[in-house]
Amino acid sequence: MEFEHATTLFGRQCISRRGFLRGSLAGVILSALHLPSRSNPVQANSISPLYWVKNIPSQPFYGGGNGNYHYGIDSLLQLMGEHGLKFYRTSQETDLSGPVGLIEPDDVVLVKVNAQWKYRGCTNSDLIRGLVQRILDHPEGFAGEVILFENGQGRGSLKCDTHGGHYPDTSVHANANDENHSFVFLVDHIFNDPRVSYCLLDPIRNTFIGPNNHVRDGYRRHENVSYPCFTTAGGHRVELREGIWTGSDYRQNLKLINVPVLKYHDVGGSEITASLKHVYGIVSMADGQSGFRHYSGLGETCGKMIVSVRTPVLNIIDAIWVSFASLAGYPGSTTHRANQIVASQDPVALDYWASKYVLYPISNSPRHLPTFSGVDAWLTAARDAINARGGLYKPDRGIMVDLVTKNEEEMVIHSFAGIRLLTPDGGEVIQSGSNYLIRWEAISKAVTFKLAYSMEGGQTWKRIADDIITTTHEWPVPLPKNNRKECFVKVMGYDAKGNRVGEDRSHAPFTIEVVRVVSPQEEDVWIAGNSYDITWSTYKTVAPVTNVAIYWTRDGGNTWTPLTNLDENRSPWKWQVLSVARERKKCKIKVVLKDEDGIPVGSDVNEGYFVIRP
Repeated sequence: MEFEHATTLFGRQCISRRGFLRGSLAGVILSALHLPSRSNPVQANSISPLYWVKNIPSQPFYGGGNGNYHYGIDSLLQLMGEHGLKFYRTSQETDLSGPVGLIEPDDVVLVKVNAQWKYRGCTNSDLIRGLVQRILDHPEGFAGEVILFENGQGRGSLKCDTHGGHYPDTSVHANANDENHSFVFLVDHIFNDPRVSYCLLDPIRNTFIGPNNHVRDGYRRHENVSYPCFTTAGGHRVELREGIWTGSDYRQNLKLINVPVLKYHDVGGSEITASLKHVYGIVSMADGQSGFRHYSGLGETCGKMIVSVRTPVLNIIDAIWVSFASLAGYPGSTTHRANQIVASQDPVALDYWASKYVLYPISNSPRHLPTFSGVDAWLTAARDAINARGGLYKPDRGIMVDLVTKNEEEMVIHSFAGIRLLTPDGGEVIQSGSNYLIRWEAISKAVTFKLAYSMEGGQTWKRIADDIITTTHEWPVPLPKNNRKECFVKVMGYDAKGNRVGEDRSHAPFTIEVVRVVSPQEEDVWIAGNSYDITWSTYKTVAPVTNVAIYWTRDGGNTWTPLTNLDENRSPWKWQVLSVARERKKCKIKVVLKDEDGIPVGSDVNEGYFVIRP
């Protein structure tokens, strides 16, 4: 395909060949890269750092301005900066920048997204939105271009409207809080900035060009892999392996950021998709090597693309939604909201860690462990392919990892949980009307907090307190009209400017209990004709208890038979067990507390079943 006819590839208007050449010549005189001094070489990392951000709020955007600041991305960049990996390359050292940072002011930044699928099978575009904003926010001013790109092998769509047997419709369904926010929507509407564009490589995947063709858009072969060469909407000639063609030579202001969505892939193939396979997806499957790659050559292909074509300066695994049982991210029952991201410059260590500690705990499938033979084979082959060619260390591009690893002892994990609720965290039984100590931990920039609770499984929330300045709060537990077993507490943290910087909630439901049946207990055996105590404990109720009704069931709760109505709340009550014709194994007792108007103010059923024998 000639460049002049490539209007289907790119976001924003394509330029003429003359305009491209004029822009290329202008690129020659742009400022040179700020390389680390040869006389003061930067030491390579002997271990592989990983950066793990958890508890990202489900509503991730915060702050004022244009609304693009993403809690997860900003937490990741801060975490990286604290441990020496600076996002921006600048002459001055700051929390996020320094002389050996990743992104320079005039870089052409390729952001690889998964757009072969839609729903939760594609990369989370909210995450991409936050990442692009931070690139544009380069402290020395960003004069380059950010390109969101994908090769969907003929099935891709940056509009997130792919179709086929996996989906019930052809409409737009982005992996975002607003499903209309496709990658194209981000470029055209959210940013609407000439520095941000998109490129779908599907139309050029069957076009192969030679090493001296710097105009036509297509693929070049390198050994048994292939890579794209194309001109962006901003006029930059990207030749992925070589760099940015200026019209006479190459500049290395080309940076690749790899953002895969973590998910199940198949059974018997790669098993999972993470950072390595996502870069593998850049190749053209029309280059004659598709059979080799599926799947005996999968690991070798991944490794060669990483080490011999273009090494990502950063791999960010999107685990906001994890598709644990579907490649397509559909239906929703096959996905789980994990609200995490994990990043590293070592893709082997990253895939090992994410499969073991993010995907596997969700799916519970041993096929998703990195030690499973189907995963270990290609993970090992990728490691060996990379290390055999000298590793990844390229300090002039900000890449500080040397040899890659799948050995946990050669990894270091830097984690950031933001705010973490400690109690109640799920499973507790809390008495109504009691004072319960809510506890949490938080990062230093969270200076005030709000608390809320839900008794409807998180569907609706009620305020507990605002403007709390400590990390504990004594909660006067409410008085429900019945025992509530789907309760949650949520804590939200804010910085000194009032921006929300994180939140967390109970990770499982807890119970607020008004009354508890203490006896009979599960597996008790009561003999017909004998007398036994039915005992209950009463906590604070919304109104005084003036009557207690007691019922029993012999069939697991399908039918309830009254035993007595007491005119006062006195426990225990002695019951002479009724006669039964045969052993009953599904017996229960229910106690109902009522106020003076006969309105229930609490009830409970004993745990499990007890047995009545003749």
